[in-house]
Amino acid sequence: MSMDVIAGATAGPFAAACVVLAFAGASKIRRPVATRPAAAALGLPASPAAVRALGTLEVVSAAAALAIGGVAAAAVAVLYGALALAAWRLLVRSPGTACGCLGAPDTPVTAVHVVVNVGAFFVAALAAANGSPIAAVGSSAWARIAFLALVGCCASLIALVLDALPALNAAMREGGSR
Repeated sequence: MSMDVIAGATAGPFAAACVVLAFAGASKIRRPVATRPAAAALGLPASPAAVRALGTLEVVSAAAALAIGGVAAAAVAVLYGALALAAWRLLVRSPGTACGCLGAPDTPVTAVHVVVNVGAFFVAALAAANGSPIAAVGSSAWARIAFLALVGCCASLIALVLDALPALNAAMREGGSR
């Protein structure tokens, strides 16, 4: 399989993963208290400064990966690998702990978090051999606009699956037990 085919196939999912990572980072910067329970449960520094530092790393890595790809995409892969490991550890050792990954202080970590993070890790690892995902789309303004619109939709769906789905499942369990 040629590198052009891999670049084209991974561009959209990778760009969406970067957008989600940047949003998660911005959420940690804006509201670090939401991530403190997860950091404390993992035995990591849980101070607002530490959570904001992680958020800043996520935003910078995602932005660089979108702009240039390559080594920055490898950094995104490493971050998503660490996030997958953290989500798995929380799920196993401290189930029900709020992760605060996207800013909601009461969203518990779920198996979906692990799956999404592992998927993003693999997409970022494949994208690490390529340049900017936006460049993979081509130079047509319309193609780039459509690409960015679809990436935005995909990132929104990922955020909903991570943030809203656990709340919906909990509400359905509560409603079903009456």
